[in-house]
Amino acid sequence: MTYDQMKDKVSDILEKAESEIETLIEKFNENNDESTQIDTVDLSGKFASLYDYVEDYAEWVILMKM
Repeated sequence: MTYDQMKDKVSDILEKAESEIETLIEKFNENNDESTQIDTVDLSGKFASLYDYVEDYAEWVILMKM
């Protein structure tokens, strides 16, 4: 597997997870008996950190090998 293939697979996993979590939270907000609301305003920001993780640490490892 190449780095680009791995990065694409990680991106696919994260996109699916983010979508599923957002849907789950929206359903919870609409249908809970506790009058509790979960805000998703920063949800994409949390996933952005995960997207960056692979790239950031791959570059770090490449630089350490130099």
